[in-house]
Order: sequence, then structure tokens, then C-alpha cells
Amino acid sequence: MIFGLSTLPLLFTSIASCGATAISARDINARQTCSNGPASRNCWSGGFDIDTNVYESWPSTGQTVTYDLRITNTTCNPDGGPKKWCALINGQYPGPVIRANWGDNLRIIVHNDLQNNGTSIHWHGIRQLNSCIQDGTNGVTECPIAPGTTKTYEWRATQHGTSWYHSHHTSQYGEGVVGSIIIDGPATANYDVDLGVLPLTEWFYEQIFVLLWKDLYGPGAPPASQNVLVNGSMIDGAGHGRYTKLSIQKGKTYRLRFVNTAVNHMFHVSLDKHPFTVIAADLAPIKPYTTTDLKINIGQRYDVVFTADQDVSNYWLRVQPASGGCGRSRIYDNAAVTVGAILHYDGAQDELPASTGATLSPACADEVFSPFKALPVPSSTFAARSEELDFISGRGNQNIVNWFVDGSSMDVDWEKPTLDYVRDGNTSYLSSMNVVEMPEANQWYFWIIQNQLNANPNIPHPIHLHGHDFWLLGSGTGKFSGSTEGLNFDTAIRRDVATLPASGWLVLAFPSDNPGAWLMHCHIAWHASQGLSMQFLERKSEITGTVGSMADFDQGCTEWSRYWNSPTRSGVDEDSGLRRPPPPYQFSGPGSGI
Repeated sequence: MIFGLSTLPLLFTSIASCGATAISARDINARQTCSNGPASRNCWSGGFDIDTNVYESWPSTGQTVTYDLRITNTTCNPDGGPKKWCALINGQYPGPVIRANWGDNLRIIVHNDLQNNGTSIHWHGIRQLNSCIQDGTNGVTECPIAPGTTKTYEWRATQHGTSWYHSHHTSQYGEGVVGSIIIDGPATANYDVDLGVLPLTEWFYEQIFVLLWKDLYGPGAPPASQNVLVNGSMIDGAGHGRYTKLSIQKGKTYRLRFVNTAVNHMFHVSLDKHPFTVIAADLAPIKPYTTTDLKINIGQRYDVVFTADQDVSNYWLRVQPASGGCGRSRIYDNAAVTVGAILHYDGAQDELPASTGATLSPACADEVFSPFKALPVPSSTFAARSEELDFISGRGNQNIVNWFVDGSSMDVDWEKPTLDYVRDGNTSYLSSMNVVEMPEANQWYFWIIQNQLNANPNIPHPIHLHGHDFWLLGSGTGKFSGSTEGLNFDTAIRRDVATLPASGWLVLAFPSDNPGAWLMHCHIAWHASQGLSMQFLERKSEITGTVGSMADFDQGCTEWSRYWNSPTRSGVDEDSGLRRPPPPYQFSGPGSGI
């Protein structure tokens, strides 16, 4: 959303009405040659449709979609409250929506015009098949983009659906370096109009950099945010600012794409008198189901459809908090403020809604659903190829708050990313790099993620994997028993972010079909910056053969080293959402890279 605007544009208009009808696989197989439209969203083109296994095949359009992103620092107040230092893409918040068709190639040029901060762009959820060098992860797949320099990312859209992109440099995306991705493709339900993406996030009045270091060194829980933004806007407690407004026509069916781009908050979403039919989770089509309460953790995406079948009026789209250590915002203490957006029927008065909403559960837990197309996982190798990863918290050197994976809190070297080790044939990884090798090709690996029991704090973690969707075989509370009984190998859901329960466990599986260095981390920005990350080094011997020329990689690292080691560099700029080993920090003021 550009500042001063608050209405999501309608992306398609004048399309005949149809209901939110679920589409069966049997129907799809009978319509391989149909084209995508309001009554046939299951179709795409060239024999590709919603039943296509995107891990094995995808269109090749021959088209390249190009975007130019320029990151600058400025001041902003998206809720009408106090202005603060922020970093914006092309002068807007959120950044531009990147949109392409399934099978397109994307070429995205990123200019770092920040004075005193490195940056990067990670394409969240994008598989990056055989292109891990494009993943945008400082200290793993690249050096940071130095101030005053440019980097070009190139990748192919082998998946379809909704995602987002963000800086992976410090908690910088919380300052505004964030935007949405739409890869147009088939869907599991019909609809008339695509309303686009509705990103949700919290908003802090203090700099994220400053809050991060206060959290690292300070006692107690992470800070509460001052507000929550919907598509980059909200009102503050004094009534300044504005609500995002979604304009709709009675009788039409709409697709809406939710993305949680927060630093520390899980949200519950509802729409007064309009139940959602959920059709996709992350970048995976699912069997449609209807709900009035949609739970969205950090990094997760859900696509929904709903029909405008109520009286012509205005209705609240409500965004509510989750409980149980999943983020706090002071705006919810103000009973006079409804947090959310406005669903506005054409012909209705331009006024705040008077609608009432359903009572929502405050649970901090994932949605329960089924995949549209089940892809079974072989259970026979679970015992031989499973490994437990223990997540615990504590305080490390200099009394800094740390999170640990198997006893190691992850640090990286921005000047020597993991891919540099791989190219050099150097296997002397520092233990703090948290490298786990996956040497065998096209084999299933199983990961038991065990959260610390009765930890302080005892909280859930949204776990995100780069380079893959994972199959979620099971989750629960307490200590995982080690037994496969109760795990779902036949119809497991696939996604790239799942919530690890407090004092609980997840069992994930994914095949070694994508050579690369792939990060897995908690998507609570504070926790990633406190070391709750690790990296899978998958088919190491094949990585350099898949990424092509590393000339741009080398140039970027040379530029970063020149900036980082310059005697005139201002401020402290040490954390990347992965961290470098911490020095004794000094705060040096707004926008200085702290």
C-alpha cells in the first residue's frame, strides 16, 4: 500500500458470478484442455491444472517478468501515530506486489540505497530448485547487499499461489522491507474476482533494531507492539490513520490472500457474517473447508474464498490476537478500537461497520486441514533416517539471550557464507554454523523437532524451511515417543511454516531432491536473531554444479567486505536474522544500522 491509500484494488472486474464450489480430482482429470476462468479455476493451460504434482512438473512459459526494487530509509507512520525511522521498497509500505504466472521466470533487481545497512531479499516459500544461490539468506547463500550496490535475483516459479518476500538482514523486514508474491495458477474452488493479498503485521513505535538488542541483553519477555497493520494501515488509539477498505459487489465470489508478515505476532482472522472457504495453505492447494476463525502464524499464508451474499452494508474483517506467548499488542487494550479492515459493499454508506463478529478462540495453534492431492511418504526408512533436533533457550556469552538447536546457537559469517565453504571444498564448518548434512540423493529424511519441556518462556515457535515444502507427519505436546504410531504418512499436509507447540514436538519429512544450503529457523524474528536456526547442507557435492556462475556472488561479497571493513562505516550492523558472533554493542542512533 502506498502511503495515503488504503483500498485494495480489484484485480479483475466484470466477471460473471459463480459460487465457491470445491472441485474434485475426478473432474479435473476429465478437463485437461480447459482454460482458467470463473467457473473453471481448477484449469490452467497446456495440460497443467490443480491436479499437477508441482514437485515433478510445471509449465515453461518462456516469459521473464522483471521487477526493480529500490530500498531506501525514510520516516513513516502507517497508523497515523508518531513517525519513526523505516526502510521502504520503492517508497511504499508494504512493498510492491510481485506477480507472475506459474512457470514464468522472474528477474528482480534490488538496489540498496540505505546509508548504513546491508540488506537482502529472501523469496519466502519459493523452492529455488537447483538455484539456492538465489535464496537471499545472508551468511548462507550470499553476502549482504552493501549500501550503494545492486543485486539481481533470478528464479523460476515452479509453484503457484501466495507468498511474500522480505529482508533476511537483521530483523529489518519489521522496519518495512517486505512485500507480497502472487504466482497465478489453478485453484481448488471457483471465484469471480481476486482481491489480491492482505498482509498482516504488528507495528512498533520504536526501531526494530533497538528492540532486538534490548531483547538480546535485557530481562523479561519481548516488547509488546503498539499497533497491528492490515495492508500497511490502521488507526491508532487516538483515531488517527485509516482502515484498509475492500470494495465488493453483492452476489460475487471473491478470493482473498492472507499473509502474516509479523515479527512476533500470530493472528486470528474473521469476517463478520461471511464465512471463509479456505483453499490453500502456504503454496499448497488443500481440500476446501469452511471456517469463521482462521489462525495464521508468522510466515504462513492462507487463500480463502467468500461470497458477498449479505445485505448491502459495511462489515468488519477482524484481526485478533492469539494467546499463549504468541505476541502482544497494546492496541487490543483499547476497547474503542476495532483492529482489522472494512468490507465495503458497493452502494453502502461510507461509514464504519456496525456488524458484530463471532467469538474467536485465542489458541496459538495451526489450522487443521487436508491436502488436495495426497502424496504419501514411505514409512519404512523412518528409523534409519530420522534425527531429533532439540530446541532450548538460555543465556550465552555476555549474558545474551540465546536459543539453541541441539545445544548450539547459530552464528554466521557474512563475509564467508556457507556456499563459499562448499565451493572451496572446506568442511571445517564452525559448530556455531549449525550445519547438518544430507548427503544422499532423492531419499526421504525425517526430522523430529522437540521443544524444551516447561521452558521459561514456554512458548510455540513458527518453524520455516527454505528450499522445500515439508510433509507434516505429526505434532503434539510432551516428549515425542519415538514411535511412528499416530504419524500420518499417507495424507500428510505440505507447507513451509508449521507451529512447534509449547512443550511439544513436530515430525517433518522432505526428500533430498534440491541440492543446496537451506536454512530452517524460527520465524519469530527475535528468536532467529538469538540463534534459533540451523542449515541443511543437501547433496553438497552437487551444489556448485547447479548454481552456475558464482561471479555475482563473488562481486557481492567483495562489495560487502569493502563496506564492512571501511573505517568510515557508521553504526553497528551485525545481525542477519542469523547472527554473527556478538561484540559488546553500542547503540548509535536511529537509522545507524543497529
